[in-house]
Amino acid sequence: MKKRTKPLKLMKLEVLNGRIVQNHSKIHLIGSDFAKYQAGFKGEMSLDFYLKDLNEDEYHIFHDLRLPQSSNEQFYFQIDTLIVHSQFCILIEVKNLIGNLYFDHQFDQMIRTRDGVDETFSDPINQVELQKAQFAKWLKLNKFPEIPLHSLVAITNPKSYIRISPKYGKKSQKIIRGNTLVNKINGYVSSEQESVLLKKDLKRLTKYLIREDTPQNPDILRNYSIQREEIVTGVFCPKCKKPPMIRLKRTWLCLNCSGKSSNAHEKALQDYAL
Repeated sequence: MKKRTKPLKLMKLEVLNGRIVQNHSKIHLIGSDFAKYQAGFKGEMSLDFYLKDLNEDEYHIFHDLRLPQSSNEQFYFQIDTLIVHSQFCILIEVKNLIGNLYFDHQFDQMIRTRDGVDETFSDPINQVELQKAQFAKWLKLNKFPEIPLHSLVAITNPKSYIRISPKYGKKSQKIIRGNTLVNKINGYVSSEQESVLLKKDLKRLTKYLIREDTPQNPDILRNYSIQREEIVTGVFCPKCKKPPMIRLKRTWLCLNCSGKSSNAHEKALQDYAL
């Protein structure tokens, strides 16, 4: 119902990463953030491979939703993937991390070990549980029937190794691999046998979700405290990916590789808009 598209923040980071002056003090931070968001998006895209097995008549799937927490639309919450069925809804938080992943119950964190280096993340189960509570509040605010809500964390990178603290408890059942998602959903169908959402409810819910979805549109230069003069301007060559190109008659000519293009300026205009 809402297809997954590249987020504005990722698009802006991609442009900034390619146009920041080479000696800038934050170039490594920008590159690292871009790689992180790009990996996250690829993980979400890989989940879609498994979702295609669901019956389109029974399941309404919404990707990358950002909904207001209250009627004043001052604060928002985000859902990677929302699956709506007449019997239940499922909120899925997608993680595309490579390495050894350890879910630690004591400090509510996930520890990723890669190449001998430990890195800590907030517990994604707590994250998706908070989203579930916020979505339940949103449904009530918009006068939808009370429906069972389920939350999952999908680990999409097949090269990750998952370990869970012995005292993690029932929360461990919410951690799945992408390839087991459909089986998990079929289990919900068996356990939640009563339809709560009628066709009119599903239609209205779809309308509200699409209408209230508000994509994040950050001021990327302000976020990194970057001045406009620290951005490389001009037309980049589609072949060697470097500037500058000069205009000769109706053609752009690259001064680095002598490549030619008739429409290289279109990408430059898109970069400028972002």
